[in-house]
Amino acid sequence: MDLTGEKTAAEAATSTNHDAVYIAKALAVAFNSESLRVESFHSEPIIQRGENFCSVIYRIKVEFRKSDDAPLEQGNYVLKDLLPIVAEVGSNEKLMFQEILPAMAKILDKSSLEEHKLSADCLFVEREPGKEIYLLEDLCALGYGSMNRQKGLNLADAEICVHKLAQFHAASMLLLHEQPELVGQLSPSHYAEGLEDPFAQVIVVNGTAFGADVAAELPGMSKIADKMRAQLPAEYETRMKTVVNGKNTAMPVIVHGDLWLNNLMINAEEKKAIIVDFQNCFIGSAAIDVQFFLYTSLQLDVLLQYREHLLKRYYESLCQTLTALNYTGNTLSYEQLVEEMRQCLFYAYYAVVCELPICCASKEAGEDFTVATFMSSEAILAKRRQLFANERVLETLKAILPYFDEQGILDPL
Repeated sequence: MDLTGEKTAAEAATSTNHDAVYIAKALAVAFNSESLRVESFHSEPIIQRGENFCSVIYRIKVEFRKSDDAPLEQGNYVLKDLLPIVAEVGSNEKLMFQEILPAMAKILDKSSLEEHKLSADCLFVEREPGKEIYLLEDLCALGYGSMNRQKGLNLADAEICVHKLAQFHAASMLLLHEQPELVGQLSPSHYAEGLEDPFAQVIVVNGTAFGADVAAELPGMSKIADKMRAQLPAEYETRMKTVVNGKNTAMPVIVHGDLWLNNLMINAEEKKAIIVDFQNCFIGSAAIDVQFFLYTSLQLDVLLQYREHLLKRYYESLCQTLTALNYTGNTLSYEQLVEEMRQCLFYAYYAVVCELPICCASKEAGEDFTVATFMSSEAILAKRRQLFANERVLETLKAILPYFDEQGILDPL
């Protein structure tokens, strides 16, 4: 099968044949039907430069019969093929899709909640060294769509998203309470061991250093820039390890770990959201996800004016979901959640300086932005110059870095 569309170097690196034979094999496993036969098949790559650094994604449309005399069925799927270099490292996504998310779905299905779908259903997983593939239901076929990453979310869409995040966290709390051994299989945050691995060096250490240089050129921020540099790498590492340590929270949840608007999809007509991409999940404070979402995904005026409102909306949804689930474990008061947010504010700082420039990259900046960019010191330096020239990034740095400084997270330990 010839895939249509321009191929990137990342796509060319994949070795799996995403053809009718492969999909038939996957669906036969998914439906436990050895005689399943594909009647028609169409596949096309979803080209999203600067967005899918870790995988190549295909949209699949197929007609099939589960047996020779079975009725013809139609399916719309997404096939996610991790790049070999990413698959080699490994993640928690297979465990999430095969065991944890289905268990959370069962918990929510037993509740009185009308709308509680958390994620796409996963039909098939293939994983071996250097290879990791997922066949998922196509959320676009269910009316969900992506949002404008360059602009950021308005208040109404942000409210929909924090409601879904609260449902995710609440279901994970009940699962932690009922099946701690299952959730305990999750690997810790990739920052739990510090910042010495190449990924952390490029994204965090070098990213913060570059952000400090940018801040130094902004009016009145030279001292803030000095504080940013002074933390690297030792104090930064200590703070990050403390934040992501699941033992340092009074209310542990399954943290998504990369909860920004590209990892959420919204059904605008029905005003509901759904979460995607579960590679970075770990046990930790719910405030990690909330902070990351707020500081990477909102329009700046929404962030400045409605942080507290959205936190209250999240807390209300969390309590409502826990009540619907008949949860009997420990919960936090709103005041305690505010304290958790304060303790995890450093994660918001990381989100703004290291992740926001990537999250809101323009189409032009994303055109040649691939996993290879991170592997070249010259390429990532040139790309950061382009990313930090973004008006939304600069305006956010001007507005938020002084706030972080006032809160003391840039001070020496």
